[in-house]
Amino acid sequence: MKRRELIAGALAFVASASTTKAADPPLVAVLLVNTEPRASGVFRRLVNDLQAIGYTEGSTVRYAARASEDPAGLAGFAAELIKLGPRVIYANGDQAARVVAAASASIPIVAMTDDHIASGLTDNFAHPSLNVTGVSRLEADLDTKRLELLHELAPTAGILALRDPQTAWQSRTTQLEHAASRLGVHLQIRDIRKASDVAGAIAGAHVNDFKAVLVLGSPFLSTFNVDDEILDAVRALNLPTMVQIPSTVNRGHLAGYGVNQDAVVFRLAYMIDRILKGAAPNAIPVEQPTQFDFAINLKRAKALGLTIPQSMLARADEVIE
Repeated sequence: MKRRELIAGALAFVASASTTKAADPPLVAVLLVNTEPRASGVFRRLVNDLQAIGYTEGSTVRYAARASEDPAGLAGFAAELIKLGPRVIYANGDQAARVVAAASASIPIVAMTDDHIASGLTDNFAHPSLNVTGVSRLEADLDTKRLELLHELAPTAGILALRDPQTAWQSRTTQLEHAASRLGVHLQIRDIRKASDVAGAIAGAHVNDFKAVLVLGSPFLSTFNVDDEILDAVRALNLPTMVQIPSTVNRGHLAGYGVNQDAVVFRLAYMIDRILKGAAPNAIPVEQPTQFDFAINLKRAKALGLTIPQSMLARADEVIE
């Protein structure tokens, strides 16, 4: 009897060892505000950075990604991802992070947001209070800086700001309005809930003498579908634009100012690596970006009849001729 028990125990151990050896690599789930996952530059950078750290897709890590341009679709995708049992979830944007955090209080979440605290994801950057860490982008301050730069590049009394209501909070709006008042700029803010809202918002503002367009920080407003609508509308009316992602200025915007995406995504990859190695999200402080880029499209400026001062060109990290 003892011999049979010994054999059975040995076989169970071998089976267990075999199962462990053949187990799937850890799953990193990704939730994005976008048309589809691979259209996201952040997702592509994240995969590349994790590969540089040592994670090879399919052998040492797996990815399951879902994307929805409509914020209403995020909850269903978040539920799908959670059912897959990921080791960690990356959420791109405040709304995606809020949806995932509401759906699971136990799965570690790494998120890039406009503001972790204003979005209710934590009350402390140094010691995250929920299961969410990541990078908080300082978008309220960056919106103000973009307004200042746009007014300097294209002096005008009226600026239209396009806002994603999913990433808006009162203090952010108040800060922007105070900056506009200080600059002597008449500011109109219009909410954009879907891509088709853009043309009417810009055309209506132009009729009322708003001569420049500021695109406020938001994952949704930076998707290609929305950006295409913005570009079509401003080209038709010959208006300058300021956007949040400098690398997209070559699509036809006048300028862009924002965080250095490569630096931020590398930090996000580092946090995911720490969680995959066993760290808890509340042991990983929420970070804020330290590198920012400023791009000017000189070709677009000439088409708009604008002369960009040499002092501003000298401040730019990239000038598109």
